[in-house]
Amino acid sequence: MTYIGIYNFVWVQSYEALVYGLGTIVAIILLYSAYVGYKRWTYGNEKIKWPSLSYIVRNFIKYVIFQWKILRKRFPGTMHALIFYGIGWLAVTTTLRAVNSHTVVFLTGDTLYIYKLLANIAGIIAIVGIIIAIIRRSLKLTKNLPQDPYYYLVLGMLLVILITGFLVDGIAAVGYRYTWESYWFDPIGYLVFLWSRTVPISELEVIYRGLWLFHMSLAMLAMALIPYTNLWHIYPAAVNVSLQREGNIPDGIKPVVDIDEKIEKGKPIGIVKLSDTSWKQRIDYDACTSCMRCTNACPANISGKILSPRDVIINMNNMIHKGMWDENVIGNKVIQVNPEAIWSCVTCGACVYECPVTIHHLDTIIDLRRGMISTSSQDIPEDALNALYRLQQTGNPMGMNPVDKEQWFNELAQKFGDEIIAKEGEEYDYLYWIGCVTSFDPRIRPVAESVIKILKDAGYKVGIPVEQGCCGEPARSIGDEALYVEYIKMNLEMLNKYKFKKLLLNCPHGFNNFKNNYKKYKSYLLKDESTKGYVDLLEKLEVEHHSVVLSKLVKEGKIKPNKELRYVITYHDPCYLGRWNGIYDEPREVINKVNGLRIKEMPRNRENSFCCGGGGGQLFYEIKRGQRISTMRAEEASKTLGDSDNKVVAVACPFCNTMFRGESGKFGFNVKDIAEILNESLDNK
Repeated sequence: MTYIGIYNFVWVQSYEALVYGLGTIVAIILLYSAYVGYKRWTYGNEKIKWPSLSYIVRNFIKYVIFQWKILRKRFPGTMHALIFYGIGWLAVTTTLRAVNSHTVVFLTGDTLYIYKLLANIAGIIAIVGIIIAIIRRSLKLTKNLPQDPYYYLVLGMLLVILITGFLVDGIAAVGYRYTWESYWFDPIGYLVFLWSRTVPISELEVIYRGLWLFHMSLAMLAMALIPYTNLWHIYPAAVNVSLQREGNIPDGIKPVVDIDEKIEKGKPIGIVKLSDTSWKQRIDYDACTSCMRCTNACPANISGKILSPRDVIINMNNMIHKGMWDENVIGNKVIQVNPEAIWSCVTCGACVYECPVTIHHLDTIIDLRRGMISTSSQDIPEDALNALYRLQQTGNPMGMNPVDKEQWFNELAQKFGDEIIAKEGEEYDYLYWIGCVTSFDPRIRPVAESVIKILKDAGYKVGIPVEQGCCGEPARSIGDEALYVEYIKMNLEMLNKYKFKKLLLNCPHGFNNFKNNYKKYKSYLLKDESTKGYVDLLEKLEVEHHSVVLSKLVKEGKIKPNKELRYVITYHDPCYLGRWNGIYDEPREVINKVNGLRIKEMPRNRENSFCCGGGGGQLFYEIKRGQRISTMRAEEASKTLGDSDNKVVAVACPFCNTMFRGESGKFGFNVKDIAEILNESLDNK
């Protein structure tokens, strides 16, 4: 085979100036659109907080180049990867061809053959990816995908560009190839060559020019339209994943560290008007691709509530693009965000976990709640307000009498000895923060008693601070940031009195609060002389969930289950333990060590677990629309357990415990915490 060379313009040399002219116009459009986008993100003198260059590059490689989150979903991920890598490499080959034609000629010999083969492969996989995308959308293989005609127009345009590109390149082969002993390096070009070799050169030249002009014009048009189609996500999505907060979900919802200044100046906390959004939130909105992964994973949406995390983000973005900076975000107009949608969220984190471009929907949802609370909006559910009122008056969101908790603590002292009550000056292996739900619910108190007994049997010194109340998480989830920071100061003041190695919690909400959220308020605490010292406490604070502690004890042989339990059991992953903090194995390790259990996994487990419905403050209020989330999850658990006797749903969270107990009578299973199961398996004689 002889291959003469590669050229940018065959039979169309007279159009070279047109190409560069149109290319310049397209470049100006794209650069101007990028500038306008940047100005939207920084509206109101918002300053982008740039992380280190190494952090940006690492994220770019992980999330953009290697498509790390996109490929979590195999079918749509593979489809996107085919399009991304195919078109991406074609962009590289086009650039290499231009460099080869205008500077140093390097596409010769074997290098040229490999170049052409890779270009063929790239074009083929891109075409396959686009065809899959069209089929997927038209046949609704992914639920809730938008069916707007322009999505098909964009895909169709890309498909035509790729096909005509192959035709143009194949016809051009006649102009610079003269033998085809082998065609392994250009299979598509060879197929076109087989057809074009019988066509007279004069006719082929006319066909080529017309096809080339069409291909070039369509390609230029497609690039010029990028800022006005869903292809625009290429730019903000790449920026968003590169600048994401480290950890994303475990990093939690962003704090309001300037809350005192806002209160003094009478400014709202959170988002009321569009101008209250941060630069990062605005990039979030611009990056959305409407892939629907967030909405399809949202328990509120699945259960029939009106919340669609995607719609919240898109509505915010539409308002920004219309320049509605001084408009209220919450409202009943189509472009505004419906308040009921915001109050339907259970803060499970599924939307954030699923988002391939690392949008933090919960940041916006909680900020919108904060805005409604701080302006005394009429759109706040009455039961949510009542929970906040009870929290202020009684120190717990249920409104229980604190005396009940004190009496129970006295009972614990009688049962386990006075040393169980923490005293200043004493040093403890674990300071046990039991939490308000466990402390006040007689059905859940045995969880704490099991934890205490197991730790004491293992030789650890455990202390319970009697002054403990709520950790403040319900206030934060509902949106009362002012009340939340008061709880931070109050609780740290209390903890600062005691000497302990680790803080232990059996509630994932409290665990996440002490482990992640409190530490985000260091700069706030440093502003006040009376709270500066708490920063040192936070720096040293080690926080553990009881599932992790129990797992260690079992693995180290300090606790040895020796009684056989005849339960058919399924474990429910709490959102704040699993998805928010990555703790999946430890609870399973505990129950796997218990003899006699028949353990079954629910279809939705680990990262894909389905919420119990009690998060986001909804243990204390309920949006009465659609099905109860707890009913849906309990039904899944019941189907998993089957018709066996002694069915048990194992939990590691008092919120989940409460929600499942509310459904257990209907579905005929018992609810037990992993600590209760482990304690039951021990010889307590």
